[in-house]
Amino acid sequence: MSNTMDKISPETLKAEYLTPENCEFFKSETGFTGAKINGVLHNRIILKRAMPFASPSDYICITDAEKNELGIIEHISDFGDKQIKIINSELELRYFCPVITEISSIKEKMGQFYFDVTVKGKKKSFTVKDISKNIRMHGENIDITDVDGNRYRITDFSAISGKSRRKLEPYIY
Repeated sequence: MSNTMDKISPETLKAEYLTPENCEFFKSETGFTGAKINGVLHNRIILKRAMPFASPSDYICITDAEKNELGIIEHISDFGDKQIKIINSELELRYFCPVITEISSIKEKMGQFYFDVTVKGKKKSFTVKDISKNIRMHGENIDITDVDGNRYRITDFSAISGKSRRKLEPYIY
C-alpha cells in the first residue's frame, strides 16, 4: 500500500511564484476572477492569504476551482494598479470583515457571549462561543469570530471609546 509521503518529493513541494511577467488576472463575463498563468487560461481561480493577519498583501496562494495549486504571489505590490484592483477585490470577497466602531454591550449566557455593536453606523448583534479562542489581538487590531464563522474587526483598539474598550478588555487574553 502506497503512502502519501512516498509521493512527496522536492519537485512536488516547489511553489511557483507568480509575477506580472508570467501571470495576468481578469474578470470573466460571468463575474469570476480568472488568470492566464504561463500562457494557460484559468477561467476561475481562488485566492487565499497564507498569512492573513501578519502580511495580508504578501504570499497569496492561487488555486483553480478544483483546488489545484497554481502558484503564489509573493507581493501584491509587484503588480500594476489594474491587476492589484482585481486581486484585492477577490480577496475582499473572501475575507469580508466588517469593522466595529462601538461596543454597546457584551452579555454572557450559558457560556455564549452576545455582542451588540455598531458597524458602519448600524447596530449589529452576534454571538461568540469559546471566547478565549475567538477573540484575537494582533497589535492594535482585534478580530472577533462569531458562532457562524463570520469575522469582525476593531482596527485600532486604542481609538475606540473608553467605554467600548472597558467592555471588551476582560475578554482579551
